[in-house]
Amino acid sequence: MRARWARGRRVRLGRSWALVLALALLFVAPAPASAAQAPWRSAAEVGDGLRDAALELVLEDHDRAAGEVRRAGRAYAGRLRGGVRAADPGADRDIRRALAQALRAARAGDELGLASAAGTARAGLLRGAYAATLAAVERGDADAARTWLLLRDFRTATRFTRPGADATVAVERLAAGRIDPRGARTAVAKDLLDAYQSRVRELLDESAQAGQRGFGTRRAEAAGRAAGLWRILGGRYREDRGAGAADAAARAFGHLDRAAAQDDDRAYATNAGEVARALDGFTAAPFTPREAARRAQQLVRFLALVPVEYDRGVSGDRVTLDFEIQEAVAFQTGGAAAFTDLEAQLGRRDPRRTAAVEADLEELRALVTTAARQPVGVAPAERVQAVTDRAQANLGALFPPAWKEQTDESDYDLIELTLDRMESAVGAGEYDKAEQARLEAYAFFEFGPERRLKAFDPGLALDVEGLVWFGARDRRGLAQLIAERAPRREVRQTRLALDEGLDDAAATLGDGASRATVVTNSAILVFREGLEAVLILAAITASFVGVRRRLRRPVLIGAVLGLLVSLVTWVLAQTLLRSLDQYGERLEAVVGLVAIAVLLLITNWFFHRVYWSQWIGRFHRQRRRIEGLERRGFVAAQAIGLGLLGLTSVYREGFETVLFLQSLQLSAGTAAVVEGAGLGLALTLAVAVVVFALERKLPYKKMLIVTGVLIGVVLITMTGQTARTMQGTGWLSITAIDVDLPYWLGLWFGVFPTWETVAAQLLAAAFVIGSYLLAQEVKVKRPRRRARRGEVAAAPVAGGGLEAQDAPPAAPPQPVAGGTR
Repeated sequence: MRARWARGRRVRLGRSWALVLALALLFVAPAPASAAQAPWRSAAEVGDGLRDAALELVLEDHDRAAGEVRRAGRAYAGRLRGGVRAADPGADRDIRRALAQALRAARAGDELGLASAAGTARAGLLRGAYAATLAAVERGDADAARTWLLLRDFRTATRFTRPGADATVAVERLAAGRIDPRGARTAVAKDLLDAYQSRVRELLDESAQAGQRGFGTRRAEAAGRAAGLWRILGGRYREDRGAGAADAAARAFGHLDRAAAQDDDRAYATNAGEVARALDGFTAAPFTPREAARRAQQLVRFLALVPVEYDRGVSGDRVTLDFEIQEAVAFQTGGAAAFTDLEAQLGRRDPRRTAAVEADLEELRALVTTAARQPVGVAPAERVQAVTDRAQANLGALFPPAWKEQTDESDYDLIELTLDRMESAVGAGEYDKAEQARLEAYAFFEFGPERRLKAFDPGLALDVEGLVWFGARDRRGLAQLIAERAPRREVRQTRLALDEGLDDAAATLGDGASRATVVTNSAILVFREGLEAVLILAAITASFVGVRRRLRRPVLIGAVLGLLVSLVTWVLAQTLLRSLDQYGERLEAVVGLVAIAVLLLITNWFFHRVYWSQWIGRFHRQRRRIEGLERRGFVAAQAIGLGLLGLTSVYREGFETVLFLQSLQLSAGTAAVVEGAGLGLALTLAVAVVVFALERKLPYKKMLIVTGVLIGVVLITMTGQTARTMQGTGWLSITAIDVDLPYWLGLWFGVFPTWETVAAQLLAAAFVIGSYLLAQEVKVKRPRRRARRGEVAAAPVAGGGLEAQDAPPAAPPQPVAGGTR
């Protein structure tokens, strides 16, 4: 018993010591490669050591500087060298040589030499990581590829470009088995080559600017790093230009690096020119045809917006709005970057025009940056527009047909980038900048996908617009959230819903959805106005029966001419409005206001019974005067007069139709509107055949009343939609109503959940109804009261006073079907 207890105690003690030993080994064992030995961590230690060495050299402590360089060397040799040497032995040699050069420079107190060596070493680390990443992807090792990919450089992000993430996405897809190693390698290499070519250009610019400012060490470090990164691009350059050109380019970079390290300005300038000539027209990661077309559309979009923003920011030779000028600078910068990406392809098509575009972009840059620096003495907006027009004309001649096809992809890119800036500004508490970014994002949506989307899926267009403004999909809108200075968390939720809506929009437009809605809307509009014209013509020709039936012919010929003139008006309106297309929703709002004014007048006529008592009565009086010409022997004059009567009757309605269709065309495009207008015209002609076949049997007055009610509904709808458009342009404020309305109310009746739009509709309705009640009081009720009091000798017939005034006193009135004369 005692022996068993002793053996158990020894076993328990042994297990305890084993546990202690295991815990000790856990704490003292080296960390896995994915943590402590991660390449980016080791590279950061190398960079820290070289920076500290440069600092010590500034403080003239050569020994400590040399010690920091040795620390950087140990960080490389202990954790990075094995992976770099296995992937790219040449990169390993360059790094070790650079570290040795840095050590000699530190001991000698050579700041320029140390800076040049540091740039070369850092570039060598990126070169080694590039090779190691590609090797890991080729063998399908996504984990190793992730680790090495963290050690990379990026194309510098701007307002209109994001850091490249295609390589990361490709590695993640490789890990998930959604792409094969070959496809992943192509995507990773393309992303990295694009980033490193961009960085080479930027480093060369930084180096040149540093030299101009007298910062020798900065020039040497940038030149050394550019020369080191060029070795990553050298293979692609050799494939594109040949071995001889590749060797010459490598020598030019080497000489540039040495000239900067020796602070030789003359040699630096000479070799900088050779490097620039070597890089001219070279693209390390050529765009696919789709990518090139997408970038070309961005270039066109950026250029078009530069004069628009500039014009808003200047008056004569003075800057009036600094923000608009900054927007013009941003768009010019984005356009220049897009042109640089496409320059190689454009240069192969036409070097002369490509050089002209480059010169125009440089002139445009000088004009807008000057306006950004000084408030007076700036170039007039006309000059900026002229330079832009010249560049756009050359680009139009340069672009292949595939690049000219309108797509929405570039617009979605710009919307997403601008919303990123908006969200960042909210996070920083800069709500003014957030609001500017929100308006900018909406401008990209308005000028781009919104018009087509309204034709394909108006409900989705309203959802996206609502999320940008007053809310939709059970989310408050960005405009309201920013106005209330809501926290970033709430803004983020609406942003996610907006992203989902934009994705749906891209899918909808990409699939070519049905245009039934816009076709239906335009057909109804044409049919409604056409029905009114048919009723007027029928009322005019109702008494042309028997021997006078031949008088119908000139009226109908005039009606046909009125239709043709209406079509000419449509073409002219299209030409004019296309030239004003850059004004977007502002033009749509103006057209809507004019249409509302016409509708108010027409509706007022209907409710006052002036339309059918005075307007049609005037046509009857004209008809009787024209008939009298026949008795005097003026047959030709009679025909001409009746023809003009028919022409003006139809053209009046045709002009209104053209005016009303412009708002729809600006939102949805021409093709769908023409299709709907054709359908509406066919229905109108069918009704015309029926109406004239039935002669005088139709109740014209009742049909006109129905038409008046329809126009009243159109008035209320257009008032709400125009008020909403004015909110989009900033001409009206936005005060949201906390109520969830179905989208079809806004689509078909212009009812939106804002106080401004609802108030505008109520005012329009109050104007029509109030004027009707006032007219009833003045023309009917007041005369009746006076008659009862004996103030007048004969009281007018209720509702008939206007008809009595219309009929000429010497001739008996001619009845018209429906009781109208």
